[in-house]
Amino acid sequence: MNISSIAKASGVSVATVSRVLNNESGVSEELRRKTLAVIEGKGYRPRENIRRGTRIAMVVQADAPSFENFFAQIFTGVSTYALEHGVETTLLYHTSGERDGEPQSLTELLRKKRCNGAIILTPLDPAEGRALLAARIPTVLVANRTDLAGIGYIDCDCHRGALEQTEYLLRLGHRHIGFLCGHLDGVVDHQERLAAWKQAMDSAGIVPRPGWIVAHHPTAITEQAGYDQTRQLLEKHPEITAIFATNDSMAYGAISACVELGLRVPEDISVVGYDDNPTSKFYNPPLTTTRQPLRDMGEEAAQWVDLKLKNKLSVLPQKVIHGDLIVRRSCALPRG
Repeated sequence: MNISSIAKASGVSVATVSRVLNNESGVSEELRRKTLAVIEGKGYRPRENIRRGTRIAMVVQADAPSFENFFAQIFTGVSTYALEHGVETTLLYHTSGERDGEPQSLTELLRKKRCNGAIILTPLDPAEGRALLAARIPTVLVANRTDLAGIGYIDCDCHRGALEQTEYLLRLGHRHIGFLCGHLDGVVDHQERLAAWKQAMDSAGIVPRPGWIVAHHPTAITEQAGYDQTRQLLEKHPEITAIFATNDSMAYGAISACVELGLRVPEDISVVGYDDNPTSKFYNPPLTTTRQPLRDMGEEAAQWVDLKLKNKLSVLPQKVIHGDLIVRRSCALPRG
């Protein structure tokens, strides 16, 4: 009996089982009782190294969006590995500076929470990274990168993925393609997606108008941002026939804005996202996107930190993998 089997038998996610086993908040009493009953009934026991103090933190920014999609997939991967190998995990929200007199440097926060390893889902400040190295806390970034040797990362080649996705729209015949930006400062993945869009357009001999790139600074990469940016884009540039959204959540908002403006997707306008959230294949219309294997990435990151803590891994890897273009029904030939 493993953690995935418990989740299936309980009718809950792996992340929920993790919260129950670690006695964390965010689970209703009904689900907690149901899950504990399955755990007791199946005789599941985490492996012994939990009692030896192996505790890995998954770190996100304090103002991070909800756990419903991107982060949840990574957390599920981390939890799957951790609970099947007897490693305790915890979720930490981090912000720089001090808050209510509490230490907020990441290294201090990890020590306060008795964590001896970290998996970070947001951009890492170089100074924080050097402090983690000095403290000898094994650290891996997921869906982010760093130039610091000694800190691991696993990320997708977003330049290649975004290039393939833009070229797909160009092959359909689109020449007026808008781009909805996410965070650009310090976020390599988002920078790569925009750079790839520009490269594909340039290779096709297209000079985008400045207004075809829409960004709000600062902006959360959410449905609301996609909605707002699409309204701004289409009200100023009605010639747009396709929209590249930085992630799937923004693509959902883009589709809602298109519908409000009387545009049918994909008959009147095509929309693509990025990441392949679990809900994207069920969206109306099902969303064309690029899949990042986020759950697998989380699982591999947890394995690296665990092996490093056990002195079975000399150097934490820095790895870039490829995503896959997933063609569904949110794109069509340009109108007219």
